[in-house]
Amino acid sequence: MNTHDAYNLVLAAIVTSTLIALPLAIIIAIRLRTALPQHRSSQVHPTSLSSVEPGTKCTTTIFLGSGGHTAEMLQLISGLDPQKYFPRHYVVGWDDEASVEKVHRLETSRGQTCLTSPTDQKANPRSRAIGQEGYTINRIPRSRHVGQSFLTTPFTLLKSLSVAMPLIKRLTCLSQKDVSQGSARVTGSTMRERKSVLLMNGPGTCFALALAVIGTRMAGVPDAQTPELVFVESFARVGTLSLAGKLLYPLCDHFLVQWPGLQKRYPRAEYIGVLV
Repeated sequence: MNTHDAYNLVLAAIVTSTLIALPLAIIIAIRLRTALPQHRSSQVHPTSLSSVEPGTKCTTTIFLGSGGHTAEMLQLISGLDPQKYFPRHYVVGWDDEASVEKVHRLETSRGQTCLTSPTDQKANPRSRAIGQEGYTINRIPRSRHVGQSFLTTPFTLLKSLSVAMPLIKRLTCLSQKDVSQGSARVTGSTMRERKSVLLMNGPGTCFALALAVIGTRMAGVPDAQTPELVFVESFARVGTLSLAGKLLYPLCDHFLVQWPGLQKRYPRAEYIGVLV
């Protein structure tokens, strides 16, 4: 093969790759745009953890980020009605035993039952009946460890995302039957609507969960069946967002802040006063 033939071969390969990649990139960009909260086809209603309509049940997935993040989140959800917000799916890091113990103490004090056995927890148990009251414990690899180099973070994020995708689909996405029940209730039936929400307050591992939800929307799962993404910024953040907050700000349906100054800097944020 002479130089001229080699040049033509390379040029043909570049043109072919471009013709294939460009439409694919456009399709992905369009799907991503429709999956983001600013452009979702369905109307997302303003939310408050205490404002779910009477008769409505809410599948609630809660990410616990360990340490202070866990303490704030458990304090936040301690006032939720367990008869309305069920089942509650807690997602924790593989090695975060402290958060698991705190969950058990909180739920036991309210007379709730754990739907996962100790031997099941690290195996991410298969789906439970969506109408069954109680709570589950689910594990996920951390997206980034403390002190980890940003150069290696994409690899741990991919590992976390590989677990988050099926976990989100199994725990948080509603079935068509649940959505149909909600429609029936609106038309006068006694059937009750069910919603789904994913609560997060950091740190970075919750980014993988949010990406998994966006991914399910991009894959064509109807908006009504995917959970609403709710991020609660830490009380300690007065003037600037945390790293997790900056990453999740464009992805979340509801971004809650506890200081009015943050709402002024970030227009999509919802200031609802001090939560924790």
